[in-house]
Amino acid sequence: MKSVKCNLCGADEYTTLFPAGYAQLHRIVRCNHCGLMYANPQELVDCERVQSDAHPKVFDEQEARQYLQKQYVQLPDNERALRVLDQLVPRHGKLLEIGSYCGIFLNRIRADGWEVAGVEPDAAAAGYARQKFGLELSGHLLPDPNLPDCAFDAVVMLHVIEHMPDPCENLHEIYRILKPGGVVVVETPRFDSLMFKLLGRRERSICNCNGHIYFFTVPTLSRLLEKNGFEVIRVELVGRTLTLDRFLTNVGLVLRNSRIQKWFARLGVRLHLDRIRMHVNVRDMQRLYARRPELQPVARSRSADGTPGETVSGPVPAN
Repeated sequence: MKSVKCNLCGADEYTTLFPAGYAQLHRIVRCNHCGLMYANPQELVDCERVQSDAHPKVFDEQEARQYLQKQYVQLPDNERALRVLDQLVPRHGKLLEIGSYCGIFLNRIRADGWEVAGVEPDAAAAGYARQKFGLELSGHLLPDPNLPDCAFDAVVMLHVIEHMPDPCENLHEIYRILKPGGVVVVETPRFDSLMFKLLGRRERSICNCNGHIYFFTVPTLSRLLEKNGFEVIRVELVGRTLTLDRFLTNVGLVLRNSRIQKWFARLGVRLHLDRIRMHVNVRDMQRLYARRPELQPVARSRSADGTPGETVSGPVPAN
């Protein structure tokens, strides 16, 4: 466990919202200065661990069947983001997906005419993407010195930023590798939603995943993007496509009742509820599109001999 300062403003003054073990594994706090919600202290349970030697290197398709199904079921949701991105970057070009997992969405993006690359630290999932779709995914975490400056026209990062130990550093890196005028798409759960206000610790994006260590509102995510030099150009409040058995699983998690969860699970198997799909939008997810400006702001300065000069300034460095 590691104590951290606010990733948005750097402050170390916060109010505890949920003590450790009450909503999820971590204690969840809110910064007193900027309002960012985050886990503090943090057990870094995601990115660091998937690269360890203990992590399986062979992908078990049967074992991952439910998660693969989830990826395919939610593909129409991701395609909606792709249609908007096509409008914002009509000439397409090079696109990087961060957190490609098995490459299902990245393969769909490639079919849309983009030249694609992916980042996926799970070696087994990356191997599956290579065998199934012929995709080559980098196993490096951001920041990645192997990625050149201004290399990509677009970056897509869906349900990844909430797992990152240092989102500010990663957005700073995305700014570096995007071309001027390039667009980043970030999707993550939203914690200025009605569902969070009503459910609190039972909200599914908290109680269902100990790996979530940042909990953004639309304003805090927008400010984090702007801090790293981006211009937010579009905000969407979106939902999820899911199967009926997955919906009942989420209901059981929210109720925190193991008996109900088991009953729903048996019902799902008996009635084949995994075959029934539904789209639910309670506006508890946010999808932000942000652009790296074509021209960086110019700060006036004076040279050593006292004559006026110009200094081009970039994004605010990460903490």
